[in-house]
Amino acid sequence: MTIKKHGGIFGRNPTFNDVNVDGDLTVSGNLSANIEATTVTADSTVPLTVNRTGSQGDTIQIEDDGTKIGTVGVKGGALFLADVSGTGLRFESNGIVMTDGDGDKIAASYSLGLGAYPIGSIFLGSGHGIYMDGNNGLANKFDDYEEGTWTPVFNGVTGGSQRGTYTKVGDLVTAYGYMDGGTATVVQASVTGLPFAAGSEKGAVHSWHNTWTPTSNGGWVYQSGTNLLFITDNSLSAENAASGTQSCMFVAIYKT
Repeated sequence: MTIKKHGGIFGRNPTFNDVNVDGDLTVSGNLSANIEATTVTADSTVPLTVNRTGSQGDTIQIEDDGTKIGTVGVKGGALFLADVSGTGLRFESNGIVMTDGDGDKIAASYSLGLGAYPIGSIFLGSGHGIYMDGNNGLANKFDDYEEGTWTPVFNGVTGGSQRGTYTKVGDLVTAYGYMDGGTATVVQASVTGLPFAAGSEKGAVHSWHNTWTPTSNGGWVYQSGTNLLFITDNSLSAENAASGTQSCMFVAIYKT
């Protein structure tokens, strides 16, 4: 049966089988359909509009064999999608928040991913981060992580193997350096080329080596720079490199 756009008027509670609508269909009251599948098609226009007037709430109810399992609706002027178990998402103008089953915003402890079903990667734009402990202050913002390699330049050392790795978490840098088989001359014991410039405070250096005399295991990272200095134990005096073939391993920890 096809109802034409200028069709007739039917009596109360009519029942039809296999109805095609050619034009607009306006229903005042309830429309119930026991169907196997529905396809709504429109050419270059919106195929289906669902408009709830009056109070906000559920707009589309999703059921499984007659039992409600979820809903799509509007709360606070924002679209929400919720499950009857109380897990939902609400799309606010400045963010996506968790909701209960009725679309009301809640501070929830739901996870992204579940057990053996993790999600994929999360890509954050520059300047954005993750706030910890439910706070939104800068002290709780995790906004930087990086790891990579760098090449330490040992003062007065030529040849050999010189390499390094680093990890940066927030503003804290841990840089590892290694030199083996280089030929040293007697100059001030220092390294340049740290992967990030230090901030306004010095950083700490711990090392093992046979390169500097007298022997020392300590040093510091210069503030506002990318170089470090090995110093004599219990002193502020700089170490000197020993001549000949030398080796050195160190770790520098500092803040940017």
